[in-house]
Amino acid sequence: MRKLLYTIVLCSTILPLLSISSCGKLKGVEEGEETQAEIEAAMMEGRSAAREFINKRWNDTIQLQSLILEARTKRVPYDTVNKPRCRAAFDSAFVSTVRTVRPDIANALSK
Repeated sequence: MRKLLYTIVLCSTILPLLSISSCGKLKGVEEGEETQAEIEAAMMEGRSAAREFINKRWNDTIQLQSLILEARTKRVPYDTVNKPRCRAAFDSAFVSTVRTVRPDIANALSK
């Protein structure tokens, strides 16, 4: 009996969410418009990519360029859709994290 009750409650909470997501867009959000949650997710992804970039070592310029390209691939999802604010948030978070944590690397890259 308890399992049946849990199943009913679970279904009654999940089904409305599925119907909202199947509509293609939420009420109040136009197609192509970025939500605050998407922008914050892009910022978190930028910080994460910067941390991975900072923590890796390289011996020459080719390895450094490879690491930069690897970090750049994490930005690709924001390039493929029309979300300029998400792209800007990713870039800003990446650059500010590198400048804060490793200013020596930021200075070397800006030259």
